[in-house]
Amino acid sequence: MSLPSNILITTCDIYRPFGAGSPTTSGLACRLVADVARGRGFQSAANYLVWTHYLDLDSSADIRDGCSRSAGSDSIAYADGDEVRVPSGGSTRYVVVWVEMVNRGSGQQFKRAYLLRHSAAWPGP
Repeated sequence: MSLPSNILITTCDIYRPFGAGSPTTSGLACRLVADVARGRGFQSAANYLVWTHYLDLDSSADIRDGCSRSAGSDSIAYADGDEVRVPSGGSTRYVVVWVEMVNRGSGQQFKRAYLLRHSAAWPGP
């Protein structure tokens, strides 16, 4: 069992790699939550993870981040993870920054993906 279906109130499409022409997965039930205040990130020795939203999904969802680290280092190497579009078929794009399993091993296990909203053009100051 995962999250109750009444919590997963919308759907999303997942594209792999970021910018792919067609979705890897479509119509995946999810819940998108704005999280800008907390999403300023946490500091490691070298850098920050930053996100604008998080997405709750079933624990079986295949969604991937692009963060890693080198052996012997606590610095996070950031690369684009999957692209997510919410709602399914929508034009608002997000890049997956980090994915975690929440409530691991329980009857309410689910995945949470931290996202950064993508903007094709920055208007500048």
